[in-house]
Amino acid sequence: MQKPHIRYSALAAFWHWLAAALVIAQFTTGWLFHKVYERGSAARVDMFEWHKTIGAALILVVFLRLATRFVSTAPAQPERLPKWERVAAVVSHFLLYVFLVAIPLGGLMAVSKGGGWVDLKFGLVFPSVPGISEAVAEWAGEAHATYVWAFGALLVVHLLAAVYHQSRRDAAAGRMPPFQR
Repeated sequence: MQKPHIRYSALAAFWHWLAAALVIAQFTTGWLFHKVYERGSAARVDMFEWHKTIGAALILVVFLRLATRFVSTAPAQPERLPKWERVAAVVSHFLLYVFLVAIPLGGLMAVSKGGGWVDLKFGLVFPSVPGISEAVAEWAGEAHATYVWAFGALLVVHLLAAVYHQSRRDAAAGRMPPFQR
């Protein structure tokens, strides 16, 4: 009988922490772009290019993270935890993945009107979503902004749950490297 996984693999942890860093960078550049820099300013245009570039990187990292998740299964939820906590963990992780896909794709759709390529930093380009009309791009941009707030709230819950379990050193603690029980 094979021993069940109790921790995420090193590769899964790498994608997790890289995605976390990119999400923090996205929140920061998005906030700066919308709330700090004046419309039409060179600084705002530059920040928007950073936001798009980091978003494109996040799309790729999330794709690789999902591929890793399908190849290397996540550790099972600890049976010693109450059932409601195990269910909440499964649902919240599923929603985190949904947001990690939906938010960058919504942003990509918002800048895809007209087709072609999306310009990024360093002369890089990313393929746009074909067939996006002005109306769909506007809707996608609004959905992108709305989902960010819901994702932020879910991330706060995720972080609080991680701190809670780690501080108690219970069965859920130490599942994500580098943390340990």
